[in-house]
Amino acid sequence: MYRALYRKYRPRTFAEVTGQEHITTTLARQCAALRLSHAYLFVGTRGTGKTSCAKLLARAVNCENPTDGEPCNECAACRAIETGASMDVFEIDAASNNGVDSVRALREEAVFTPAETKKRVYIIDEVHMLSVSAFNALLKILEEPPEHLIFILATTELHKVPATILSRCQRFTFGRITPGKIAARLDYVAAAEGIALDDAAAELLSRFADGSMRDALSLLDQCAASGEEVTEALVRGAMGLSSRDETAELFRAVANRDAQGAFRALDVMYRAGKSVSALFDELAQTARDALVFKLIPENDELLTGRTEKILLSDLAPLPKERLLYLLSELTRAAGAFRGGASDRIIAESRLASLCDERLELGETALLARIAALEGGGFQKPVTLPSKAPEFLMPVTGDTVREPLAELETHDAGELPPMPGDDDAPPWNEQSVTIKSPLKQEAALAKAAPPPVCEPKRAAETPVFELEQRGDGCWQSILSRLGPPLSFTLADADAVMSGRTLYVTPSNGFIESMLSKPENLQKVRAAAEAELGAGVTVRLEKPGAKKPEASIDELLKFGNVTIED
Repeated sequence: MYRALYRKYRPRTFAEVTGQEHITTTLARQCAALRLSHAYLFVGTRGTGKTSCAKLLARAVNCENPTDGEPCNECAACRAIETGASMDVFEIDAASNNGVDSVRALREEAVFTPAETKKRVYIIDEVHMLSVSAFNALLKILEEPPEHLIFILATTELHKVPATILSRCQRFTFGRITPGKIAARLDYVAAAEGIALDDAAAELLSRFADGSMRDALSLLDQCAASGEEVTEALVRGAMGLSSRDETAELFRAVANRDAQGAFRALDVMYRAGKSVSALFDELAQTARDALVFKLIPENDELLTGRTEKILLSDLAPLPKERLLYLLSELTRAAGAFRGGASDRIIAESRLASLCDERLELGETALLARIAALEGGGFQKPVTLPSKAPEFLMPVTGDTVREPLAELETHDAGELPPMPGDDDAPPWNEQSVTIKSPLKQEAALAKAAPPPVCEPKRAAETPVFELEQRGDGCWQSILSRLGPPLSFTLADADAVMSGRTLYVTPSNGFIESMLSKPENLQKVRAAAEAELGAGVTVRLEKPGAKKPEASIDELLKFGNVTIED
């Protein structure tokens, strides 16, 4: 009868256990010195050797001819334990025997002396599945067991085991096996079984196993059943994975914000029967490798090895915020697939948001949007919905924004003095003119900083409108404020009258933001830095009449005639 590879090549000695030398060395020395504990707790993820080491320990303590703590595997006790025929070694599944009655039966049987071997060994797998009452029933015999009794508990979820149990056991933590050691073991098994396994396929199997030797051997068993040479292409086909080129093409499209290209690449792989969940897992691994490569470019050991170095170099210009957003969204999306017809719809919606962060409102998406505004690689213009905020619209050479108004500047003495200003220089009856509206120049696409207005004394500042977009003093004030307040005030109207800057919000949200004293103080400080000291900021209700000089104040200038 055919035996699965992971059962056929289960370690028979402590030395054959892969990747857990810190545990096997200690157990072998304890067996050699006969310094055994009455209770052991093996903790670790699946396929890391917990059950194998438990069976090895049971054979080692009962072996008739041990060598340096290793079982001989030839004596009657070793053969009986290895085949499961021993009457003194019990392997119990706690998932199906988790009640208090099962533990009570165990306690009643455990007091009897061994029938054939030196020690009576109980291996309780997935011990965290025991109920609270079962743990309480096990506690007494675990605390003071007979001399002939040894408990070996194994679990994948340590946090579910009560502290009263933990304190009575020697705990050994099994770590994930490294891909290199798994690949070496796969080469050994393939050579012993006569399986043609190339290096690329062994590397892919070892990395896809995620530290589990049992998973790696099971995948090798599945791929070898085809009777052909086990290559990387065969492994990807057996596991429903896309090729590296296909995954790289899709990730490049997402990184370039090319939604059309991303949808087409997904369609090709979906029609080919590729697993959507596995595809997004591969994309998440690529994003993770790109982020690690950007943060630590010299350390290749931290990379998963699934991503080509050429692709990592091409992705290096991407901002860290963009990579973090891609990684978090891809990881979250990978767990949303259910294997049904809706997987494609979920995948396409995720790709759409990945190509345009403005479709998401999360914290990572907001950071990525800010990074895109500050400038970064792989940014192409994207046609946005009509309701998109204007400060998020992409700027291109063909884009024409609303007309701008440019203020013609004057030297000191060319502007009318304010009433009561006796120190003002003589005025030559000049007036302030507003030039005709201008179209936005293509130079705005380069995100050039707005021109800085010449500082003026507040008393010499005339009444004029400060445009909220394009070149102008209001844009300069906004640039001094910086985000996020500058984004909030982007649609507000601003009027300067004398020493007072009147700001009229366009909606209730902006009004509520400006109602806060600290925000008004920030606007005042930015206005004074741009226009000079002595500026007052006032909040006007939407639709309020703009401030105008009274007739009495106009008559004080002396050059105004009022006609009936």
